[in-house]
Amino acid sequence: MSKNTAGQESPYSCLIDNIKVVLIFLVVFNHIIAFQLVKVDDAVRHVWYAITIFHMPAFIFVSGYLSKKPQDVLKNVKNLLIPYVLGYSLTWYAQIWLGNNVDYELLRPSGTVMWYVLALFVYRLVIEAFGKIRFIVPLSIIFALWAGTRAEFSTYLSASRIAVFFPFFVAGYLWKSDYIKAIRKFKGKWIFLLLSFFLLYAVPNFMLSNEIPVDLFRGNHSYKVCGMGDPEGMVVRLLMYLVSFVLIFTFLALVPDRKLPITFIGRNTMGIYFFHYPLLIVMNGLMILKIPQLLNVWALFGVSLIIVLVLGSLPVNWLYNGVLQLLTLILFKGEKKEKEEFSEQE
Repeated sequence: MSKNTAGQESPYSCLIDNIKVVLIFLVVFNHIIAFQLVKVDDAVRHVWYAITIFHMPAFIFVSGYLSKKPQDVLKNVKNLLIPYVLGYSLTWYAQIWLGNNVDYELLRPSGTVMWYVLALFVYRLVIEAFGKIRFIVPLSIIFALWAGTRAEFSTYLSASRIAVFFPFFVAGYLWKSDYIKAIRKFKGKWIFLLLSFFLLYAVPNFMLSNEIPVDLFRGNHSYKVCGMGDPEGMVVRLLMYLVSFVLIFTFLALVPDRKLPITFIGRNTMGIYFFHYPLLIVMNGLMILKIPQLLNVWALFGVSLIIVLVLGSLPVNWLYNGVLQLLTLILFKGEKKEKEEFSEQE
């Protein structure tokens, strides 16, 4: 096996698990409030904007940090492309089951959350080469800013999102465990928290005051489609990079690096990511999310926590991994048996 191209190991610590627990909760919570609550509560809409700025960039940064070892294409096909097809199909079927007329567009996953899985597959294919380029993080940011001016970068194959979020993946890939130690020892690290609060107040407030759509933070469309000129779009996208990297540093500096009662969920986030969105679609379609008692941010906070705990449990993780292993046996020739975990933690 070749040496690690990033030149560093990425020890899977309690810190990384705990960060992933926070982030996967924010993924679920941000999705559940988007169905109804953001339409009727201005304060929640601000929170929605704030979470949308950084939660997936931070998740992708962590995925890059955990992708340092040499990549096996076949293994990524098994662990990422198969879940991509299954996850898209499950989300599509949830809509069909509810009686909605939705086209099956596997190459345009904009109506699902599976774009992240497709992006992770692409990132892992190219990272060993791109990770060797000098100044790749600022260069990839410049490329992403330019991509926003081009109609070619659209929802097709998640091309826009792949370009927009690649700087976070490559930054995580190049991030060394020694950097984490240094940032956690930094005596003024609490300034990151103050700066995070300020940015998460100021930037969403600026966006909402100027009626700038949250779509720009999602990275799914060009500036023109988001209703902005290219210079304005570039500035707002730069704000996303600023806020996201500050929040990433805040997580690395301040999240506890010890085993907590919920730390185990950090190893089971792929099952949560895979199942939660179809579940929320069904809940919304059955009017559950329109119950007056659930049009409350704290109620939905509790529901999100329950979803994370249930979908992050060992039985659900065994189900998720078991289905993938069964499909692998059916679709691929037998190989030397090795212990594999079908998740983005690899």
